[in-house]
Amino acid sequence: MKKFLARRRIDQIMIPAGMTAYLQNLDIAINKPFKYHLCMELNDYIENRMEKNQHGNFVKPSLQEVMTWVKNSWDKITDSCVANALQAGYMDKQCSFKEISIARHDRLGPMVLQEMELQEIQARIQELETYDSVPEEHDMTVFE
Repeated sequence: MKKFLARRRIDQIMIPAGMTAYLQNLDIAINKPFKYHLCMELNDYIENRMEKNQHGNFVKPSLQEVMTWVKNSWDKITDSCVANALQAGYMDKQCSFKEISIARHDRLGPMVLQEMELQEIQARIQELETYDSVPEEHDMTVFE
């Protein structure tokens, strides 16, 4: 797998144990409830509407029925659910970085916040170093 990814210039990143809630928040906040609702739709079909053909074999559901399950499951994912997932992962730039869940992590939170502060300081220094507005001669006063 590593060679396959390397040939396609894809970086593989290992997520440390216990960090899913902080780094894969869409999986937890959106995908998990979506899959749960989809499973409920499937269970309802199996328990109440699944039919057998003349040979006694179960008939698979139609594509239209499966698409209805997907739509019904997606409709149960609320706007607030999506907004919370985006905020938790700092994908919603309207929230402060200090408000996201990883910033509040007991062990990693202080390290992440310290790194963010360091990056902000470096960005400010970079802005000062690239300041190229030099005063024109007529703006300068020379004292002799």
